[in-house]
Amino acid sequence: MSHKAHDISLEHLLITGVTGYIGFKTLIFALERAYRVRAVVRSERDINDLKHKSTRIARSLDQEQLQFVVIPNFLESDAIFKVLEGITVIIHLASPLAIETDDYDVGIVKPAISMVTTVLEAANRVTSIRRVILTSSCVTLIPFEWNINPDSQRLYTVDDVNNSVTGPFSTAMEAYWASKALARVATKAFVNHARPKYDFINLLPSVVIGPDDRLDADPTAKAESLLQGTRAAVLAPALTASLNSSFPYVGTPVHVADVARAHIDAADAGLVPGNSEYILSSDTPNGVVWNRNVQDCCRKFFPEEVIKKRLPLEGSLTAIKWRLSARQTEETFGWQFTGFEETVRQLISQYLHLEERSLKQY
Repeated sequence: MSHKAHDISLEHLLITGVTGYIGFKTLIFALERAYRVRAVVRSERDINDLKHKSTRIARSLDQEQLQFVVIPNFLESDAIFKVLEGITVIIHLASPLAIETDDYDVGIVKPAISMVTTVLEAANRVTSIRRVILTSSCVTLIPFEWNINPDSQRLYTVDDVNNSVTGPFSTAMEAYWASKALARVATKAFVNHARPKYDFINLLPSVVIGPDDRLDADPTAKAESLLQGTRAAVLAPALTASLNSSFPYVGTPVHVADVARAHIDAADAGLVPGNSEYILSSDTPNGVVWNRNVQDCCRKFFPEEVIKKRLPLEGSLTAIKWRLSARQTEETFGWQFTGFEETVRQLISQYLHLEERSLKQY
């Protein structure tokens, strides 16, 4: 399919969530593609932090390709509206995290919906905006109960939606799943009701892994800095049982760079049609077995480190089989997702590099 040339010089992107793992990578991609970017952060400290983490960011600021705007409270009335002048595309990555709270509805569910609807409503008041790109999640395809009784033969597509969203929720994770589904439903409801002049794209990543670019330029970063959340659980089979997750993971990885790239590609209306949704996941439709595949990667790419026990292969991560279809995404975007093996090779390579750097400092 041929598509008309996309004139980047006419575009001005607003990106939220740029201090985060995916958002940072997305910002770098946008700058490398020569987009003008207005990036939303919560504090002045975030700006200094980002400048130190990337020479590209520092240079783009000096050249006025990039500007930062500080919004301490995203949900404050008109806070986002005030920074949208001249923006053509919003890439909205910021979202509340799954944290333990006394009231899941107030602490997790409502903020997730408000984070999306606030942006959609503000964008509808700005004539220059033609597209809003939202980071949703593959967890919006299935109810949380699916984890207990997985339907591992069925192939899930973007047409699926989790309807089990009413609660009451027994854990933060369950509330988080529901919040993502409700935010996705709210997006479609808003578009159908308000009929905005812009279109929307919902991107649905699976388990996002891969190296963390924020750590490369940070001299204080240690191997432990990489072992956070999902990355720690995924690296457990390569390292130690102390990193083991308390719950099984679905075996559907996606490289963080592919997720970032998809967000920036989606700004091109000639390439990616509007009012559409895309699953972001590699190794589909059969997924991966974390335990076996992570350890196989170690033996294949880092045999010496395995022998020397720098990669002791003592942890584990149980996989639930989840069949996702990313065919439509690859056909539309015109590239294939990075395979799991290469993603893990890069992740372990960064871990070993950070570990070596820490040892040299002592």
